[in-house]
Parts: sequence; C-alpha cells; structure tokens
Amino acid sequence: MSDKIIVSSVEHAKSKEVKSAGKVKFSMDLQTFLPYRMYRLAAQMAQSGNKLSELLVKTQVPIGEREWHVISVLGAYGGLTNGHVAEALRTDAATVTRAVKVLKKLNFVDTKSSKRDRRKVLIFLTQAGADFHDIITPQRIETGEMIDACFTHEEHSQLHHLLNKLDRHLQHLENELDDEWE
Repeated sequence: MSDKIIVSSVEHAKSKEVKSAGKVKFSMDLQTFLPYRMYRLAAQMAQSGNKLSELLVKTQVPIGEREWHVISVLGAYGGLTNGHVAEALRTDAATVTRAVKVLKKLNFVDTKSSKRDRRKVLIFLTQAGADFHDIITPQRIETGEMIDACFTHEEHSQLHHLLNKLDRHLQHLENELDDEWE
C-alpha cells in the first residue's frame, strides 16, 4: 500500500514540474486578421459611450441585451417573423423565441399568427415596447455618433461602402459553401 502512495506522490510531483510552452506551426498577425479586428472593434464599440448594459440596468426593467436586440430590430423594421428577427440578428430562432417569451411577459411585444400558415408568427412591439425602445435608442444613437465622429464625411461613406461590400461577399460565401443546394 505504501508503494502505491510513493508512486502516486512521485507522479504528482512530476506533474507539478514546469513544462515548456507548446509551439504553434501556423502563426497569424491578429492585427491584420480581419475577423479578429472586427470582433475587437465590436467589443470596443459596445463598451464606448452609453453602454447598453448600464442603460438597461438604469431602467430597472428585467431584460438583458438579448431582449434589447429584439426590441431594437423590431423598432427599426416593424413587425417581423421569428426567422426574420433571427436573420437580422445573425442568431438562431430559439434565442429569439426565448427573448420574445420574456418580452411578452413584460407586454413589450405581442404576436399574431398567420391566417395562411399557423406556424408563422408575426412579432411586433406593443406601445409599452415602443416606449421602452424610445428611452434607450436616443442614447444608443448618441453613442453611434460619438464613434462616427473620428471619420470625415468621405471616410464615413467609404467605410459603409466597404462594409456593404464585405456583407455581400460574406453572404455569397455563405450561400456558396452551404451544401443544401444540389
């Protein structure tokens, strides 16, 4: 029995030895890797100006950013199906369904079923939801303006042109790589 304890202690001590760091075969410059840069910029913008998380806490309404994103999409586009909200947010329908469930309990959204296809449901803001949207949105617009302030008008136009080009290209790649089509 004591031999097992000694062996176990030796193995434990060996595992505590300092090990050298692994070496990667493929290195990348993250500052020139576009997906990383976009991720970082999105995270930085989310923490700039009027932070969404802080704005939501100030309202004392028990919703998170997931629910806010649904409210903001419905505020921008009007009534949409669950699938269209999911597409606008680049998320899955289950995430939207969970958010809608919370928002319905707060009377911020309501739904209507399609007369032709009962599986289709239109989600729309109630007046309470529209009022809540209008509390948060002006402050988010102000944050967007603070971020945009570093660009000249020409740079701003060029940035949006390039973002639109990238968006179209990514949609093309998504369709091209999707093996749904025969």
